[in-house]
Amino acid sequence: MTYFSFVRAEFLVLWRRKQDVLNALLFFVIVVVLFPIGIDSSSEFLTPAASGIIWCATVLAVLMAVDSLFKEDYRDGSLEQLVVCGLSLPLLILLKVIAQWLAVILPLLVIMPLLGEMLYLSSASLWVLMVTLLVGSPSLFFMGVIGAALTVSIKQGAILVMLLILPFYLPVIIFSTLAVKAAQAGLPYSGFLAMLLAMSLLSLVLSPFMSAIAVKASVN
Repeated sequence: MTYFSFVRAEFLVLWRRKQDVLNALLFFVIVVVLFPIGIDSSSEFLTPAASGIIWCATVLAVLMAVDSLFKEDYRDGSLEQLVVCGLSLPLLILLKVIAQWLAVILPLLVIMPLLGEMLYLSSASLWVLMVTLLVGSPSLFFMGVIGAALTVSIKQGAILVMLLILPFYLPVIIFSTLAVKAAQAGLPYSGFLAMLLAMSLLSLVLSPFMSAIAVKASVN
């Protein structure tokens, strides 16, 4: 097995298990749509709350996606093969997370203009929101994969993953919503985007190694 064949296999697996990704995307859309329907559909409420609504829905969708990241591999023995295949396990986990991120976040970015219209976001604010998703969402996946690796051998580990990871998601949500609110107020927001990028890069460096240790412990 090579790294290229592993990436190709991951995309094939994602295609075969596309229902998991579709469930996360559908859940995201349902959460966003329920706010105007169930609370208040006026622009006075939705415009300032839009970034918080989108990011809370994103967090929930990411948690749904990462919870099953290692489950099937653990059940069919593929995870053990990754550990003993001779390739770098942290790099394999990094490639696996990137494939999952592309499968989930890119469709979200595609439908974001439609949701932005529904939430009364201006084009400038919508652009900033999409940038926050692009630079901030990798940290959600990289932090989430640590929780998924720690709980891979637990049958009902979804709640435990949420309890472990949600506190680390709060800074990402805070800086993302602050960036959009600053754009809506006509204030500089590049500092918030820089913080999101820094968190994503830091988690990109640390998460694969920590996840690899957790996977080895779970397999053994």
